[in-house]
Amino acid sequence: MNDTTSSAPIKAPSRRRARRWALGLVLLLAVLGALTWHGRTLVAPHPERFASGVSTAGLALTELQQTPLAERFLRDFRTQELWSSCGPASLRNVLSSLDRPGERERDLFQGDTLAWLRMAVTGMTLDEVAALAEATGIGQVQVRRNLSKQELRTLFESLSTPGRRLIVNFDRAPIHGVSLGHFSPIGGYDPASDRVLLLDVTPGFGLQLVPTALLAAAMRTQDPVSERSRGLIQIDAGPRDAD
Repeated sequence: MNDTTSSAPIKAPSRRRARRWALGLVLLLAVLGALTWHGRTLVAPHPERFASGVSTAGLALTELQQTPLAERFLRDFRTQELWSSCGPASLRNVLSSLDRPGERERDLFQGDTLAWLRMAVTGMTLDEVAALAEATGIGQVQVRRNLSKQELRTLFESLSTPGRRLIVNFDRAPIHGVSLGHFSPIGGYDPASDRVLLLDVTPGFGLQLVPTALLAAAMRTQDPVSERSRGLIQIDAGPRDAD
């Protein structure tokens, strides 16, 4: 004869565990939803707060968009998928401009779900985005900090170098009137007005011409997470990927 009396005590703990998992999942989704809403509020553009030297229209902006570098970016330019994913979005656009298109920002993490989730909640630092870029094998990746305005100008003028790309990391406050760290690639430089073409990856901000001095000030700020100065990532693609 089979003993069936032991099945009842086993089912009850199993049901309790299932309920706890379900409750935990609901709470996690609620927290992520609240963070997403708060994040979108933080990154929303306020054009009335933009610094006076920032241009979002005009002949100079139009002409820079028609340069070879800008055209390589704009043929497949995508805004960030998450409120916190400006770093991966910038890298994804850089890779696409070098004929390495990717469908999702998440693919850059190469299966590291924990790193992707951490980015989704807290964003990324300059060194973390640089490490993400290096892991793609695209070429030489350098983190540049504490650059003078003249050093920045020289670097921006070098954007005609085949395969060279720049991702700037800055505090939006001096430029956009919102105190929030951000990443975006540079799509060109206008030496006549000493302004760069900022390819802003956040929806609603669009393309902008930003004075070099203003961007330099925004880059010479401290990231509260890393406690290090912001700056930029210089990528020099290898011969296979250089344009």
